[in-house]
Amino acid sequence: MMADIDDYYTAVRGCTVTLGNFAKATFDSISKTYSYVTLDLWKETVFAKFPYQEITDHLAKHDSRVNMQRGQAAVTATS
Repeated sequence: MMADIDDYYTAVRGCTVTLGNFAKATFDSISKTYSYVTLDLWKETVFAKFPYQEITDHLAKHDSRVNMQRGQAAVTATS
């Protein structure tokens, strides 16, 4: 549930000589409450791999020594 203008509360501290200062402070605080972005307004986040992970995956996929060791391990495991 979101707060709206009916739930707004102001308090005055210090010297409030004019109604203009109070009105400006009230307007400023109301406008700041509407500057928050709720979760339903967030953009969808697309996560990418870290560069180190991409390089590691590429090397593991294309390195012949790693592929050969994996192939030998698979042969010994099935024997």
